[in-house]
Amino acid sequence: MSGDSRTARAGGSYPALLGMLALAWGSSYLFIKIGVETLPPLSLVAGRLVVGLAVLVVVVVATRTPMPRDPRTLGHLAVLGAVNIAIPFWLIGWAEQHISSGLTGILQSTSPFFTLVLAASFVHDEHITRGRLAGIAVGFLGILVLSAGNLADAGTAAGAQRLLGELGVVAASLAYATGNTYARRALRETRPLVLATGQVGWALAMVVTLAFLVDGGVTLPGVPEAWFAIGWLGAVGTGFAYLVFFRLLTRWGPTRASLVAYLLPVVAVVLGVVVLGETVDATFVAGAALIVAGIWVVNRRG
Repeated sequence: MSGDSRTARAGGSYPALLGMLALAWGSSYLFIKIGVETLPPLSLVAGRLVVGLAVLVVVVVATRTPMPRDPRTLGHLAVLGAVNIAIPFWLIGWAEQHISSGLTGILQSTSPFFTLVLAASFVHDEHITRGRLAGIAVGFLGILVLSAGNLADAGTAAGAQRLLGELGVVAASLAYATGNTYARRALRETRPLVLATGQVGWALAMVVTLAFLVDGGVTLPGVPEAWFAIGWLGAVGTGFAYLVFFRLLTRWGPTRASLVAYLLPVVAVVLGVVVLGETVDATFVAGAALIVAGIWVVNRRG
């Protein structure tokens, strides 16, 4: 098969992979919300990572993929485990104790803005233009619109908790952008399966340690809904999703791979409304529209 034919096949698979990733990650906000109703966030993350790592290890064994042993690569994977999984997963789980799953999905979609800035600074094939800066400005205006009500109520305990939850999701987006760019720069030639398995393994060790330090241990689910949430988040939202994402990341780069942010809010909001009965008002729609418009401007060509 010629190089052009292989490129065409890869390009043709990109929309399908992007759609599967959006469903896997977009539905995760729903199951995180369900999980943190009965579990501490770190325990939910630990359970999710156990299942996710089990899925990835099965694939590693089945494909006989060699895992790295050199200290340099292991160090890079440990950094990714912290900034790309442990920190953002914990922040999002904590945030969803105070804000809706749909709002979490909307705010999480700001990751491309941070990705662009970081990738332009550290990756040679990513550039910032005036148009992209305008897109970032529009997107952050959307964040302000979404947070306006809680900014006004920041003097109350409930308002302050919601505002902190929103800021926690934005911080998680920054962590994801940092991890994506770091992987592109430090582990560009590393196989997606190795990237996914290595960082999930490191993240699991970190999260279990944190759970004992913060919560005194890992809490097991006590209701079927929590068990199902862990299973879904681990198998679909972690194992499967990371295999797909790192394939996109290594093939198309951090900014283009982050186009999944267009679809995540749609999946998250629809599931939040249909399954959990979450409400969507005019301010929510306006803020979400500004963020999505900003993402479009950041990623448009020409």
